Amino acid sequence: MSKLIDKAKGINFDEDDEAAAAPAAPSAAAPRASVVAAPRTAVGAISASLAMGRGVEAENRALKEKLKAFEDAAVVEFLDPKRIQPSRYANRHEASFQGAEFDSLKAEIASAGRNVQPIKVRRILGSTPGDAAQYEIAFGHRRHRACLELGIPVAAVVQSMTDAELFAEMDRENRERANLSPWEQGVMYKRALDTGLFPSLRKLAAALGVQVGNASTAIQLANLPAEVVAAFGSPLELQYRWAPKLQTALETDAAGVLQRAKALSRRTTRPVAKEVLQNLLGLAPVADAGGRSDILRAGQVVGSMERDDRGGLLLRLKPGTLGAAEESQLSAFVAQLVDGQLRTRR
Repeated sequence: MSKLIDKAKGINFDEDDEAAAAPAAPSAAAPRASVVAAPRTAVGAISASLAMGRGVEAENRALKEKLKAFEDAAVVEFLDPKRIQPSRYANRHEASFQGAEFDSLKAEIASAGRNVQPIKVRRILGSTPGDAAQYEIAFGHRRHRACLELGIPVAAVVQSMTDAELFAEMDRENRERANLSPWEQGVMYKRALDTGLFPSLRKLAAALGVQVGNASTAIQLANLPAEVVAAFGSPLELQYRWAPKLQTALETDAAGVLQRAKALSRRTTRPVAKEVLQNLLGLAPVADAGGRSDILRAGQVVGSMERDDRGGLLLRLKPGTLGAAEESQLSAFVAQLVDGQLRTRR
């Protein structure tokens, strides 16, 4: 019995296992295949499993990044501008759709045959193909209006957005383009607060990434009485730095400010914005417009002379009233008259 035990002790089980597991030597004609050795121990198996897991994780990350790139890619659609309505948070005054700047934008779009910079819209919930409006603008109101007036499809990116997301997109795009007037910016912020989109001015400023003070100043402009706004040629002329001055004037002499504002709004020709401000503040009244004086020849009116709202003197003559020689004499006379006045004042 002891001899059997001694023989058993001499057996090397590891070597036998290795010999049994060893593959036959390949023939010269057969190419050697690449074989990954299986782990021989539990620790090796765990290490191999972890390595495989890391490889799978890296592959998953790469696939997710590729998928994210596809998701972030903006798909531009060409929509009928008649099917798109302005946002209820729209911040554009009607004056923004007039004038040389808008005409230039419109001409640029007409030349290109489309708006090169797409607008962004969201689909109106519950809308159907038969509805007059199926989309709401997040940003790009002027580009949309230009395409609408030109009668061409508008290039747009359609994206699902909440009200707060739409508002933030609109504000960010306008501030980056730096083409929104201070008054329009204030109207936009005021509307967001009035409709309860944000519970407070601080929450609004935090969501949009703007300074609370700047947002407050813009809202001050939007809160100006309608008479004060109407005193200017356009609300777009109002500047941020004027808000505290006008607010102080209204607090100290509201009746006087409103009286002067109404008088200015009745004028057919408005002074420049800075003069309107000075007048509203009671610092420099604008010269009253004088009556018109007709210029007669043989009983017929051939021209007129009058003062404008800035106090300037306007002389108008009908075509053909004076010949070239007489026009030269008139010009020389006016120059001599003005020069004489200047000398007298010295």
